[in-house]
Amino acid sequence: MTTNTEKRDVAALLEACRQGDDGARSQLLELLYEELMSIASLLLKREERNVSLLTGDLVNEAIVRLLQTAALNVNDKNHLLALSARVMRHVLVDAAKSKGRDKRKGVNVTLTQSNIDPGAADIDVLLLERALMRLNAIDPVLAEVVEMRYFGGMTVDEIADVKGVSPATIRRAWNAAKLWLRNAMKNDF
Repeated sequence: MTTNTEKRDVAALLEACRQGDDGARSQLLELLYEELMSIASLLLKREERNVSLLTGDLVNEAIVRLLQTAALNVNDKNHLLALSARVMRHVLVDAAKSKGRDKRKGVNVTLTQSNIDPGAADIDVLLLERALMRLNAIDPVLAEVVEMRYFGGMTVDEIADVKGVSPATIRRAWNAAKLWLRNAMKNDF
C-alpha cells in the first residue's frame, strides 16, 4: 500500500521530471525499483522454459528504455507502473523473438487460470503478442487493460484509477478481452 509520504514523493519527482530534471527521473525509478522487480518477477515466473532474462535484467532493460524516453509524461505512480508494464512487455517480446530466431521456436508462457483460458496449456508469447496487436487494432482500450493486468500485474482498482473509470468497467473490459484473446489465439492467422 502506498503511503501519503510516498505519494507526495512520487508526485514531486514526477513534477521535477516534467521540468527536465534527469536526477529526479532516476530517483523516481529508484523509489519504484522494488515494485518493478515484483512485476518483472511475476512475469518471468510465468515462463515455463528458461529465458536469457533474469528479473533484474528485465527491470534494468525496462528502466533503460524508460529513461531513453524524451518526455516521461505520466500522471501518477499507477500511470508510471502501467507504462513500465508496457515496456516490460516489449522487452519480453523482443527476447522471445531473439530466442525464436536462435532456436526457430517461440518462448512459452503460462497464463494463469484467471487469465486467458481456464485449463489452457502453455501459450507462446509471440502468439499472445500477435493477438494483442490485433486486439489493439480493434479496441485499444481492451488491449491496454490486458497489458496493465497481465504484464503489469495491476489490480482492477489500479487500472480503473489510471483510466479514470469505475472498477466495474475494467472488470467488464478484462472479461471481454480474455474471451477475445482466447478465440484469437485458438484461431491464429
